[in-house]
Amino acid sequence: MRVGLIRNPNSQRNRRVGDRLSEVVVPNGVDLLRLDPRSADDIPGVVAEYAGRGLSHLIVDGGDGTLRDVMTALPAAFPERLPTLMLMAGGNANLATHDVGGAGHGPAALQRLLDTLAAGGGEVRRRQPIEARWPDGSRPPVLGFFIGAAAFYRGWRLALGAVHDKGFLHGPALFVTMASALWQTLAGGRGNEWQAGVSMGIGVDGSAVEDRQRFLFLTTSLHCLFGGLWPFYDHGDAPLRWLDIDAPPPRFTRSLPGLLRGQPSRWMRESPAYRSGGAQQLVLRLEAPLVIDGEAYTPGAYGEVELHAGPALDFFSSGPP
Repeated sequence: MRVGLIRNPNSQRNRRVGDRLSEVVVPNGVDLLRLDPRSADDIPGVVAEYAGRGLSHLIVDGGDGTLRDVMTALPAAFPERLPTLMLMAGGNANLATHDVGGAGHGPAALQRLLDTLAAGGGEVRRRQPIEARWPDGSRPPVLGFFIGAAAFYRGWRLALGAVHDKGFLHGPALFVTMASALWQTLAGGRGNEWQAGVSMGIGVDGSAVEDRQRFLFLTTSLHCLFGGLWPFYDHGDAPLRWLDIDAPPPRFTRSLPGLLRGQPSRWMRESPAYRSGGAQQLVLRLEAPLVIDGEAYTPGAYGEVELHAGPALDFFSSGPP
């Protein structure tokens, strides 16, 4: 088996602990190749180089942003058969590893992945990332797993500032960011900018795009998040699970316990302000950026971004670290 390794040296955890992957002993039957991108701009070239070497597996050692950039580059580089992906948690949030599985971090994680692969063990989980498309052609498509807008974009900006300045990393950063965002929403009352929302249009599976003031929009194609958080419901087996909340959100404090677990109360189901479900395609009409796996993207000249179910990808996991 020919296995390629992409390690992002700038990912949060990788930057803190340094590179010790040379300590790994490559087992018999595995040919390990390593090409390190110097920046995110180098990732498509590295993926293309690996494609020319006939990879069967590709290890991604970084965060959700690194995985997003790798997945985005895969279809063009591997037009016939996509490699099986293997994840190491070298980044900040590492949301995907909570769902598809990851080996942990550092040389012990890489050793575990290679040994399990060589022994014929482990398991493979298939997922469809979300393909974001810009109809105006302002940028090429992006493949990601978690997308948010409105209050989520505000929370993302908050995370870039005060939260990271205080040293919060990985899961705690997300929890602190969410708590801070909720405090900003609740403390200012119905008149503050968080509750006032943003103008945004959403169309689901070919339905007309409805413009209104939105407080929060989220969508994912993952099957679970971290810490029991799952703010989606009524999605069935559809690949895109989405949440849409009007601004200002009515009875927001009372909605939170059920909302965070995907268990809406009866009054929330009866309220037109809270909506969730599943879809094959979503059309967004935006005035502000949306966040895809930790990076903000502008909507383009016409303000529209289409979200589709992307290509099926296989993820190999060695089991719990």
